[in-house]
Amino acid sequence: MAAKCGVHYMAVKSISSFYHFLSQAFTFTHQTLRGHTLREIKMADNNSANQTSSAEMVESNQDLLTQILLHFPVKSLLKSRCVSKRWLSLISDPQFAAKISHLNVNLGPSGLYFYGSPFGFLNFDTNHNMLKVPSLSFLNVTGIEILQSCNGLLLLLCSFSSDNDSGFTYCVCNPTTKNFVTVPLPNATANRSIAGINLAFDPSKSTHYKVICVLMNNMQYPNLNEIEHLVSPTYQIEIFSSENKAWTDSGGPFEAPHYTDFEHGVFCNGAIHWLSPTDVSLYFDVETESLKTMAMPRIQTGGPSGYWSSQRFPYFGQCAGCLHLTEVDSISKTRFHILEMKPDHSHWCVKYRVNLNNVASEFPEIARRYMDEFPTLALNNVEEIEVQYYAYSILSVVRGEKDEDVEVVMVIPGKIISHNPRLNTSKLLSSWRASNVYDCMQYKWYNVFHYVESLATL
Repeated sequence: MAAKCGVHYMAVKSISSFYHFLSQAFTFTHQTLRGHTLREIKMADNNSANQTSSAEMVESNQDLLTQILLHFPVKSLLKSRCVSKRWLSLISDPQFAAKISHLNVNLGPSGLYFYGSPFGFLNFDTNHNMLKVPSLSFLNVTGIEILQSCNGLLLLLCSFSSDNDSGFTYCVCNPTTKNFVTVPLPNATANRSIAGINLAFDPSKSTHYKVICVLMNNMQYPNLNEIEHLVSPTYQIEIFSSENKAWTDSGGPFEAPHYTDFEHGVFCNGAIHWLSPTDVSLYFDVETESLKTMAMPRIQTGGPSGYWSSQRFPYFGQCAGCLHLTEVDSISKTRFHILEMKPDHSHWCVKYRVNLNNVASEFPEIARRYMDEFPTLALNNVEEIEVQYYAYSILSVVRGEKDEDVEVVMVIPGKIISHNPRLNTSKLLSSWRASNVYDCMQYKWYNVFHYVESLATL
């Protein structure tokens, strides 16, 4: 077997070498491992008896085996369930899943789900991108809309249709293990509509997840002619817990800054964060069920005082326990900043600076002239020939364990690329579905969702 697979096993004399031994064993095909225990894997050298004895010793020690398996990637653990019934039982144990989810809570994503047409997937683990999407077909529904990704779980809006019934429901699923549960609809009424619904899951604190729904209390005006000034609506937060399987009100009605985007909340460090186009935004501490404010970066020049647009902050997301916001003054500027929120929510600070000229040196199609898109207009105005802008949308900021391990994932005309602002390097990740400028600049961060491999149970 070893000769056929090109693998030569060394003697297992320590935990580290046993880990190496298992790592090589997992490179065998699924058919090779099926039905075999470690004792049945043939060794290729004269020390096979010692190797088998060491492997048997570790396998007989439940605690030791557990500690070793906790350091394996989730993908390898899923395959290793076929090694033996004992391994299947161990890896399928909810307590084991909780431990490995706790260890991997701040790991970056393995890929990105793309929402829209066509529905796609970008795999970070291989050079062959846009591979088969981690399938959601096990849900057996007629339509799926991904609402949020949170530490390995997905919040979905699923539509269904049959001869007897049709409608929609919310689901929480783990695409890695292909498990899912339905969530009952929030307590929306004619007087209360859903402003946004978000998922909160922190495996470092609990094996349970929560769904946070913000309901807007619809105002009733008996006579519109009597309204002398605009009245702000009030909102109510409801929480669904997987522990008690019920929706409950949290706090009382509250007012929010104008145009707060409750639909695209970001969960980070135990709180759901919502942006508002004012100088103050909101976040909700899920554990204490307290609503608080966070300051937004002040506008330095131009525009109404205290307000900003989605063009100025075109990305809002999290990775590895850090909340990020990108600041772009203008698409004609060569630089933009990636801000990071302090853990105490006191203020934003500049974490990375991106120079688009460095990106354009590798991918010149990001730099555009108006005459390229509007040649007739440019002929009538010489200045239009000289004006340049940069055509891109920021999809995600992906961070690793080291400070220099950071990639800004962007879509540019015809391509998906990543740029490391620490090393000033750029690389191609995948082709993009269209090469026109409008398509790439209209694709937003909230159309992209992290895929994180997880054994979390539902």
